Amino acid sequence: MREAFLERETRFELATPTLARLCSTTELFSLFHSSASAVKWTANLRNGCAWAKHSLENFFWFHFLDEICYVNYLAHLVLGGADSDVRLGNFIGDSVKGNRLTDYPAPVAQGIRFHRWVDCFADEHPAALRARAALRPRLGRLASVGVDLLYDHFLAKHFDRCCPDLMGLGPYAQEVMADLALRKNEMPLRSQRFFTAMQDHNWLVGYGRQKEMEAVCRSMDNRIALRLGVPANLKELFAAAEDFGVPVLEDQFFLFWGEFRRKATIELRRQKSALAAPGMAAEK
Repeated sequence: MREAFLERETRFELATPTLARLCSTTELFSLFHSSASAVKWTANLRNGCAWAKHSLENFFWFHFLDEICYVNYLAHLVLGGADSDVRLGNFIGDSVKGNRLTDYPAPVAQGIRFHRWVDCFADEHPAALRARAALRPRLGRLASVGVDLLYDHFLAKHFDRCCPDLMGLGPYAQEVMADLALRKNEMPLRSQRFFTAMQDHNWLVGYGRQKEMEAVCRSMDNRIALRLGVPANLKELFAAAEDFGVPVLEDQFFLFWGEFRRKATIELRRQKSALAAPGMAAEK
């Protein structure tokens, strides 16, 4: 847990534009329920923490990065299983903040909860922490994003080995995208935009090819530079992996994935049982 905390903290330290510039954008306030709550939260943080003046603008950078970088979708979809409601909730999980999951039907909300469980498990797993440390010499504070991208690449590249119970990657991606296309109107606008791009570029299959992953990395670098005004170097992802040793990182991923999938199956069953239990209270 301590290592995971330190990893999150390093993401707050990247130099960013001034706080005044960030706060002048209306997009900032979309991260909160209202502009008033944003102002109140900012004042409380500034007054309540000695380090707030240094960290506040970097906190906003962290949240904007979450808006810019879309990663881990192949892993999320595989781990979430074949239920259409859970799949929808799992897919839109990054776009549903806090207790807004109560706006959705219970089975879809289960998918959102599962998405959060997946993120938490991956962020804190020792294998992922080691992989971030391996990439950090080149990627710096973007190492965590780099690991997410690299692990989806490994999953797509070795899909038959990682998912022998599923059809090949091409047919699997086609089936998943067809199902999500039927539910597109139920997605938040942010998820709709990403789904359209994923569909147009066939990203789920493209994740398995290094050239296409490098194109994704360059696109993310451009968005970070455009939206945040700071340089990014995700384009060096594969060079960072080669510096450490791609075979070593792949072997670590295979061990991580086997455990991940087993525990995800158990978690899905647990959530389904909780959902079916009489009198289950909605998550707050």
